Amino acid sequence: MRATLKKVWSLFTPGERHKAVGVLVLIILMAVAETASVLSLAPFLSVLARPGITQEHPWLSAAYQTLGFQDYRSFVAVLGIGTLLIVVASSAFKTLTFHVVGRIVHMQRHSLSVRLLSAYLRQPYEFFLQRNPSELAKNVLSEVDQLIFDLLQPLSQLIAQGLIVAAMTLLIVIYDPWMALCIVLTVGLLYGAIYLLVRKRLAFVGNERQDANTARYQACSEALGGIKDVKATHSEDVWLTRFARASREFSRHCATGETLSHSPLYIVEAVGYSGLIVIALVLLWRSGDIAHVLPALGLYGFAAYRLLPAAQIMYRGFARLRFSAAALDSIQADLHLPAKARLLSQNALVPQREIRLQGIRYSYPNAPHRPALDGADLVIPANTSLGIAGKSGAGKSTLMDVLLGLLIPQAGTFTVDGVPITAENVADWQRSIGYVPQHIYLTDASVAENIAFGIPKDQIDMSAVERAARAAQIHDFIVQDLPHGYDTRVGDRGVRLSGGQRQRVGIARALYRDPPVLLMDEATSALDGATETAVNKAIQQLSGQKTIVVIAHRGGSLKSCSGIAVLGSTDPITE
Repeated sequence: MRATLKKVWSLFTPGERHKAVGVLVLIILMAVAETASVLSLAPFLSVLARPGITQEHPWLSAAYQTLGFQDYRSFVAVLGIGTLLIVVASSAFKTLTFHVVGRIVHMQRHSLSVRLLSAYLRQPYEFFLQRNPSELAKNVLSEVDQLIFDLLQPLSQLIAQGLIVAAMTLLIVIYDPWMALCIVLTVGLLYGAIYLLVRKRLAFVGNERQDANTARYQACSEALGGIKDVKATHSEDVWLTRFARASREFSRHCATGETLSHSPLYIVEAVGYSGLIVIALVLLWRSGDIAHVLPALGLYGFAAYRLLPAAQIMYRGFARLRFSAAALDSIQADLHLPAKARLLSQNALVPQREIRLQGIRYSYPNAPHRPALDGADLVIPANTSLGIAGKSGAGKSTLMDVLLGLLIPQAGTFTVDGVPITAENVADWQRSIGYVPQHIYLTDASVAENIAFGIPKDQIDMSAVERAARAAQIHDFIVQDLPHGYDTRVGDRGVRLSGGQRQRVGIARALYRDPPVLLMDEATSALDGATETAVNKAIQQLSGQKTIVVIAHRGGSLKSCSGIAVLGSTDPITE
């Protein structure tokens, strides 16, 4: 339990910890108010049951005489109204407290989601080669909710209700220590025994729920992300079965967790209210006077009314802590991932002489003994166009990722005009790059927003958008064939455009910032012959003004390059 609380505390930022302490103070005040509301009932019931106690009890007698009452009826009425006001005020304060607690818990959901996504986005590119995007999305969108609503919220209620239980227990102890001991032992042992019986089951079900949730997100994401292949292969039932199996397991485990969290309530209610009858009989046997029994029974009854639901909420808090431990471990570990410092660049590192790779070696984390690049050498003169060819598996895409600064070579040097590209200046280098990948990722936004990718809509330079679109040979299509021109939405992943059109939008995106270096990875593979010829002509025109590197399988895609290098070959670059 202590380890769990430590992990929960580590989720909070310093500012959030100060707020948590403030909420704790508010909860303590709420417990005091609850105690006062229960305690205020005893004088009212005592005077109501036996008016003579007004003269016997020193506090009641002093109040009766000081306030100048002439008969006990008016005194009882004032006591009743006073008790009513205290109970209403206590309930109002309790409502306010739980509103504040609920608001902070829900805002913590926002804070954790943003911080977790930020932690992921600040990881190096290699991190995403090892983690499934569906798992990361699940953590940000689903596991955070699980953590908030099944751990932090029950934990906050556990603390709040725990203080109420402590206050009610103290009140009963002051009134009747032996009776308090019996009540606390009965309720405590009952809940403790139930928790000990189910805690291992809760931990197991919690881990299984997390695995099923990951499988659920992955099946849904893969089915919808590859919808064209799914429809073409008529494999809808396969993906639906995968999702349904994971969804069923997820729902079953959630139901089990809920049942194990709520089931003791009915047992304890029966024991609690049966206990009230036993207490009434014991008090009657001890005093022999029903007038003495009524005030005590009212006090115990009202205390039980506050105590038993609070005890149930406490138990549920412990149970949900156990059930959500897997989500806590996952998110707590990911929140404390070593974040890569965000490097802001104002000065682009523009090659004036050459880009040189010498003795580059790189192995992927899942295959450390099989280097994708081993001793690769390449010299790219500034303001020339170089085509890179090579058979599949030769390391062309890995080489492109090294040039992009996404992968750090494990051996060898990567320099621009003799300046080594390191973690400290890679942002300066990337500021000089325009990149066209083989598969263009388009968001469900307008054509202009996709070309000016990453630029806020109100800051898009439309003249730069049109200039880039013309260079990518797509401007005429946008203004003549699309219903709203550059404001036309392209659909999710550009589904409303053809493959060639998506590719040209990607090329326009790379040219939007007018970068001095253009890197193209199979960028013309989806283009028809005529469009590829036009794009190659544009590349040829840019050669001499920009440093261009083109990776391609087809020889026709490299015809416009001023030099060609074959990866994995010892042949020199051809001019």
